[in-house]
Amino acid sequence: MELTNKKTVLVLLCFRPVLAICVVSAPITASAPVPPPISQPPTAVPSDPQIKSLCAKTEYPDLCLTTIAPFFNGKTDIASVVEMLIKAGTEQTKQANATATKMAADPKYADDPKTISGLKGCYEMYDDALDNMQNAMDAIPVHDIGTIETMVSAAITDYGTCDDGFTRQPNPVPD
Repeated sequence: MELTNKKTVLVLLCFRPVLAICVVSAPITASAPVPPPISQPPTAVPSDPQIKSLCAKTEYPDLCLTTIAPFFNGKTDIASVVEMLIKAGTEQTKQANATATKMAADPKYADDPKTISGLKGCYEMYDDALDNMQNAMDAIPVHDIGTIETMVSAAITDYGTCDDGFTRQPNPVPD
């Protein structure tokens, strides 16, 4: 299947990474320790109407625009847009991984084995998600849509697995 000729594939592929970005950008769960928001330098929102149109179709258009802005290369062909989204998801995953690692090392959680276990699980899942995102990125030049879809879906599953590690646990951090 030719990647550059399939607009429907673009929509399918773009929604998955944007979802991944939203999942990683959100707190782990309401019952998990909530890390401080990930600070990002302000970036210019791409003004390309095709990028705006794409992001307008997502649940979080503003988040989509600001998240992919640092990776916008001026190209709006399908492969370039998919690459931007995967790069954005990769960056968000790296930041979430750093936050989980920092929280797992924080002495205030040392006496809470369930929280430490959940955070370490997240570190492992985020590490796996980074591998999956890299595999998706590697599949772009050869137009391997199946691998791209599978790897992005696997990354999203990794985020859910992290989240599941905190399900039904009391929040050790007061609201």
